[in-house]
Amino acid sequence: MANMGSMGILKHIDDPATSIVSSTAGTTVTWATNTAGSATDFVRAVAAGKGVHYYGAMDAVSGSSSEFATNNLNFYPQEGHCAIEIIVQFSDISHSFTFGFNDTVQDSNLPIDCSATTMTATATDGIYFVYDGTDATNKDLHCAWVVDGTMKTTDMDGSVDGQAIRMKGMAPTASKWFYMKLELDDNGSGNSPVATFLAIDHLGRSVEKRFVTNLTRSDGFCYHFCAENASAAANYIYLRGCNWEQTIPNM
Repeated sequence: MANMGSMGILKHIDDPATSIVSSTAGTTVTWATNTAGSATDFVRAVAAGKGVHYYGAMDAVSGSSSEFATNNLNFYPQEGHCAIEIIVQFSDISHSFTFGFNDTVQDSNLPIDCSATTMTATATDGIYFVYDGTDATNKDLHCAWVVDGTMKTTDMDGSVDGQAIRMKGMAPTASKWFYMKLELDDNGSGNSPVATFLAIDHLGRSVEKRFVTNLTRSDGFCYHFCAENASAAANYIYLRGCNWEQTIPNM
C-alpha cells in the first residue's frame, strides 16, 4: 500500500448495545439512518437467535428504501487503507440493496439501480456490492463503482480489465446471515485505489474479486448500506458486524 502511518491499521468494532442510531446525522451519532416511501428507520433491537442488532422494515410498497450509514464522510482512499464490513439478514431476497462506500450520508436513493443486465447510477461517486432480486436478470452480487456520475461499466455481464464484475453464484438466502467486506487501498500519487470485494454466504462459500478502480483517491466516503423494495412484498432486515478499519497515515 502506498500510504501507511506508524500506527498501522486501526479497527472499529461496532457494538449495537452502545452505538447511537438516529435519523439526524451529527457528531454525537454513530449511525445515520434515512428512509424514503413507507420504510421504517433502522433501530437497535434484540431478538432470539440474532442477539443485539440493528433492525429495519419495509412494508409491501414498491420503491421504498432505507439507508444505514456512518454519520460523516470518514474514509479517504489516499490515507492508505480503509475497509468496511457487514453481516446482513433479509426476510425476503426479492428486493435490491447496495453496500459500500458512498459520497453522501443520507441521499434518499439507492446508489445503483438495476434493470435486466443494465445498471444505472444515482450516486455521483462511490463503490458498492450491488444486488437486485427482482429487476436484474442475474440474481447475484455484482461489483460496481461510479466516478463523477459515470459508471466504469453499466453491463452486469461486463468485465473490468478482463475480470467479470458478477460474483456468479453468490447471493443472500432468506433468513440466513450474509457477510460482505469491501477494502480500498491507496495505489500512490497519480494512481487510483485498488478495491477488494469479499462475500461469504451462510454455507461458508466465498467469492473474492480485486480491481484497480478509477476512483478519485482524495474523495471522501461514508460507510453505506441501502435497501429498496423492488417487489411490493414486505421485508425485514437485520444488521450485525457493522465494523470498519482505516490507517492514519504519515502525510
